[in-house]
Amino acid sequence: MFKIIWNLDDFEEIRSKLLKDYNIVLTNDPCEIPSDKVGIILDDNNFEKLKPILEYLALKNSKVMFQTIDGWVQLNVSRILFLESFKDDIQVHLIGNEHYMIKQPLYQLEEILKPYYFVRIGKSFIVSVSKIKYIKTTINAKLDLELINGVHLEVSRSFVKKFKNALGI
Repeated sequence: MFKIIWNLDDFEEIRSKLLKDYNIVLTNDPCEIPSDKVGIILDDNNFEKLKPILEYLALKNSKVMFQTIDGWVQLNVSRILFLESFKDDIQVHLIGNEHYMIKQPLYQLEEILKPYYFVRIGKSFIVSVSKIKYIKTTINAKLDLELINGVHLEVSRSFVKKFKNALGI
């Protein structure tokens, strides 16, 4: 048997997603779960149902350390919209119109962020797949991405195939 236990406040944020997307039973039996926690109990035969839940939770709460000019900054991966390169400087664009300048090559950041569903869309851009609101085909076989904050980014022709493969389209 597997048990997942987390804080009640954290659970309320994702409760509707879990109940809508997964066939699970929740318990608040005081014998099984501490009073300030919410738990999911699955038997061993249902491990495959547990895997996407754990992946979702891991992504939601993951943080990554980035080197800046003055030191290091820790950012929640789920808040990152996209990264933009300006020669040696990389600007990280976050939800809420926050920006950070970091000092790491874009190719290294691409590898670091790949497990969190980030994809390279050009020589100067990496985007979070989960922050894409709309994809539109444009002239010259390029793609126009509209992000959840209204920003538009272009997938250059040389990255279109890789981008579509990453999205499974």
